[in-house]
Amino acid sequence: MKRRNFLNSIALSTIGLSSYAAIKFPFKNFNKKIKITLTPWSLIRSGYGEHDPLNIDLIKFPKVAKSLGFNFIDHEMFHYPTNLKPSYIWKMNNVMDKEGIESAIMLTGGRGDIGDKDKSKRKKAISVYKYWIDVASDLNCKAVRNVCSDFINISHKEKLSYAIEGVHELGGYAKSKGVDLLIENHNGYSSDPKWMIQLMQGVNLNNVGILGDFTNWTLERNPNTFYPDPYKGFEIMAPYIKAISAKSENFNEKGEEKNTDFKKMFEILKKAPNFIFAGVEFSGNETSRNIGSLKTRELIEKIVN
Repeated sequence: MKRRNFLNSIALSTIGLSSYAAIKFPFKNFNKKIKITLTPWSLIRSGYGEHDPLNIDLIKFPKVAKSLGFNFIDHEMFHYPTNLKPSYIWKMNNVMDKEGIESAIMLTGGRGDIGDKDKSKRKKAISVYKYWIDVASDLNCKAVRNVCSDFINISHKEKLSYAIEGVHELGGYAKSKGVDLLIENHNGYSSDPKWMIQLMQGVNLNNVGILGDFTNWTLERNPNTFYPDPYKGFEIMAPYIKAISAKSENFNEKGEEKNTDFKKMFEILKKAPNFIFAGVEFSGNETSRNIGSLKTRELIEKIVN
């Protein structure tokens, strides 16, 4: 509790209270409500001690994002120091405040499945992600992303029951911290949009929704099978989508993404009444990471403005 009080006092004094939870957006203002955010993976493609010579230092990420025209950034748990101290959170908040940057979403995952069949493993994973919800709250994030059910080892129905239980518990904790919990379509059952809708309906918490990823549609591996129509998938999930990962890799001479029809996706997202954050996630290597991120932001702005 002492740690939480200390971090909260830092976060609140640095960037102020968030009014995100109280905002209501009319459908007619779809274009005006969208906030474009830069995800760290666009520029920082390592974590957990890995080395990438092209990485920028995490603490410089807000400044680089601002130089590329972003006013919002996401955070990813595996980019943060293993031994995370309150002073680091304070420093990150100070840098964001100085640059006029706000936090959007904390991306979490890879440290256990909150829908695990094994109750002890499920509880352990939930405990880990509760910690990162605390961190997200201290960074004034509006939401936390998590993944579940990306590995298929039990039946569709059985996995759904465990996922509902885990997401409900973690979502309730997130709600107590004033943060949304967003589940991403991230392979396995979570890449089945109808399964995701069943999950949302089963959890039934107003702060729990979906982070829709443009490209994560692998239903099974070995051999790989994919959900056949990502656009239809987004249309099915639209009522619960609050944020997206707008994946990009290559662009044509018109500045359009070669693999995904961004214009078609954003037209579908008009059916998502709670959609706010469009996360730029550039993963290409044929152009610089800065330029790729900039091109993705400009493409989204061209479509929605």
